[in-house]
Amino acid sequence: MKGSIVKRSRTYWALVVDLGRDANGKRRQRWHKFAVPPDKTEKQADKLAQVALRKLLHQLDTNTYIDASKTTLIEYLRDWHTKVVIPLRRPETARVYRTMIEHHVSKSQIAVMPLQKLRALDLEAFYATLKLSASSVTVLHAVIHRALKTAVRDKVLAVNVAAAVNERPRPSKDVAVGARLHCWSADDARAVLAAAKELGTQASAFYALAIDSGARKSELLGLVWLDVDLDAGTVLIARQLDTDAPTWGPTKTKRARTVTLGTETIARLRAHRKAQRELMMANRTTYEDHGLVFAKQPEHLQTPAAKLGHPCHALVEGAFTAITRAAAVKAIKFHGLRHTAATLLLQAGVPVQVVAQRLGHAQISMTLEVYAHALPDMQRDAAAKLGALLAGR
Repeated sequence: MKGSIVKRSRTYWALVVDLGRDANGKRRQRWHKFAVPPDKTEKQADKLAQVALRKLLHQLDTNTYIDASKTTLIEYLRDWHTKVVIPLRRPETARVYRTMIEHHVSKSQIAVMPLQKLRALDLEAFYATLKLSASSVTVLHAVIHRALKTAVRDKVLAVNVAAAVNERPRPSKDVAVGARLHCWSADDARAVLAAAKELGTQASAFYALAIDSGARKSELLGLVWLDVDLDAGTVLIARQLDTDAPTWGPTKTKRARTVTLGTETIARLRAHRKAQRELMMANRTTYEDHGLVFAKQPEHLQTPAAKLGHPCHALVEGAFTAITRAAAVKAIKFHGLRHTAATLLLQAGVPVQVVAQRLGHAQISMTLEVYAHALPDMQRDAAAKLGALLAGR
């Protein structure tokens, strides 16, 4: 590579790098502004410029050269989301990423900063202004970190400044905290199931299955009747809802599992299936049957785009709040139904490996870590039983 120094004025010099010729034979050059130190003589400044030029040429020779760009942070994040996240990530993941980018980054001062001028200090100051939970800031930081990692790979940035961030809110490392806070007792769960029954056969079956199986929200909303065997009393959880089209994807762990259901859950599912079939017959020309167990009913058609038979998110939104209030139990997140299922099973003495299998945990250690609060009673029970055996009782 060749380079030269051009003196434009006393205070403005330029380092010019010759990049050869393009496919059309046109000469390609990159000009880099060199700030002349005011306290240096022209000869001293020339030596400094020579050093800077050699550094640029070395970067070109070693393929570490970063071309100057005026692209702002928000411009890059949006482009990255379109070209990388949407094609490669699940629709729900892409939606979360876009929410983080548009609701938080785009409205901040760092949004319009040139990407190449962004520093770790800028990100730390940005995080300090957010009125978000520590876990939400962690997700946002992960999105930015992943995007900047791609920028480094593509030689848009020299380093990932997000990796140097030290000051930001961090969620508790105790993963069991959420499971303890967002969990109902057996009495609470019974009250919730009674309240759900009052909302109709679909809500009744939905909440019974949620607490009985411990399935994730997307797994419940994407469940199809082909995967439900009411005679055997089992449900195969092999997929999850990806989009409202509807389209499906694999479960979070990419593993299928079969869960055996209780008699009450089976009875509620039978009643729901009967009512759903009657609804389909009464609306033969408008019902779009995708085989979903839980689908939109007439009361869910609040927008022109809503159609009978499509995924029913209302079951985990408005209905959940109404049922919680009707049951007069503490407010928890919907994911708390999964925590409730696991906690009640463990407290009932069900082996940890069985609970892990029902939940679809890839590792039993995950079950032990998240639901440690339910294990002390099991430890005391095990000690009592062992003591009785050793005492000959």
